[in-house]
Amino acid sequence: MKKKMTIWTFMLLMAASLYILGGLRPDVSAHEGSHEAEEGEAGEGGGIAAYLDGRLLPTPGSLSSDLAELRISPQDVADALDLPYRWDMGTRTVYIDEKPLPAEADPVKIGANVMAVAEPLAKSLGLNYRYDDAGHMVMLGTPKAEKLFQEQEAKVRDVFEGRGLTPTVDADGTKTFTLTAEMSDWAPVKGVLTTAWTYNGQVAGPTIRVTEGDKVRIKFVNKLPEPSTIHWHGFHLPNAMDGVPGITQQAVEPGKEFVYEFTASHPGTFMYHSHYDDMKQIVGGLYGAFIIDPAAKPVPVPATGELSDGMAFDRDYTMVLSRMNVNAGLDDEPDYFTINGRSYPDTPPIELKKGQTARVRLINIDPVEVHTMHLHGMDFQVIARNGHAVKTPETMNTVLLGPGETVDLAFRADAPGDWMFHCHILDHTMNGGEHARMGAEMGGLITLVKVAS
Repeated sequence: MKKKMTIWTFMLLMAASLYILGGLRPDVSAHEGSHEAEEGEAGEGGGIAAYLDGRLLPTPGSLSSDLAELRISPQDVADALDLPYRWDMGTRTVYIDEKPLPAEADPVKIGANVMAVAEPLAKSLGLNYRYDDAGHMVMLGTPKAEKLFQEQEAKVRDVFEGRGLTPTVDADGTKTFTLTAEMSDWAPVKGVLTTAWTYNGQVAGPTIRVTEGDKVRIKFVNKLPEPSTIHWHGFHLPNAMDGVPGITQQAVEPGKEFVYEFTASHPGTFMYHSHYDDMKQIVGGLYGAFIIDPAAKPVPVPATGELSDGMAFDRDYTMVLSRMNVNAGLDDEPDYFTINGRSYPDTPPIELKKGQTARVRLINIDPVEVHTMHLHGMDFQVIARNGHAVKTPETMNTVLLGPGETVDLAFRADAPGDWMFHCHILDHTMNGGEHARMGAEMGGLITLVKVAS
């Protein structure tokens, strides 16, 4: 009997503790009695994640007890849109950008927060609205996010298809490029925006493409809020041009410029990237591809047999493998793994006709992650590594790249259909954290190889 009393006493004490902490507070609808409901009385659906352009809003949304009404914080929305917010307690009216929310938004005070019905709130501000019941998420989107995604598509395809930044050419043949580092909005997938560290407003930065022996001048303009430099990864160049602050040069301060000059010494696939506050600036987006084409004319691809460096392939693609953190911190699992700044399903596909050949330049700019890129349905041959042709091409279907490595592979499109080409570290093929449920099941480092018969 004593033992039973002890157990019941313990259970009662636990229940009382949970009640005090809020875990067993009664469910009271915001519409029952006074609108000034106590905190935690929003209903059974507390903890709905609310996103605006893919960015997580600070205050969770909540469902009414009958699951008919979803409320979110109008102040969070106003803050995310950088609009003025005001709550008039006397008239129970929310003003955003000095305009009152419509009556259907029905703002009420729930504990410390004013909460409004999400769909009419979104409609009044011209936002797209979607509620994912299974994922317990509400997604709001601005027209700006959709427009920016479309505007950036041409830049993404230029990098993917190997089109280089157009230089000015001096009388002596020197090719001059300008790279401006600045903070810009970037869309890793449609409907999601993040503030990225960019070269010329894009991630990856524009490809620089020259020919072996060219004299190259790059004017670096720093419009970032902190110092930076550019390192030319894998290049043979003068020590003063290597771009390492405190060793080969002083860091370029905000508002200042620096000119890099060197000769494109040998052909291959290379990269450029920041070498200041690397984990923040590189992960943030300060990187790009640098391709040096051989001075010698490429030879025709044979009808059959082995492929190798120095051949004239039908298509030439570049894939810069990285990540992008939208809501995650630097030490967290990334929200998105990216190819040229985009995550699947919004990565452009490799498109070939049966029998055509393609060269794919893989660049792993990620500072810590290893990637194993795997092609379905066909084999490929590794023809170059780290800016140098391999002596004997190796036939395989999966290739490993460590941080800072490049691999050039080539293949014949001999199998019609849509084939996956992806990292085989499988948590690199989803959009991380809560974003795993924001649309397609697959995401991250995936593209398709589309072979037309």
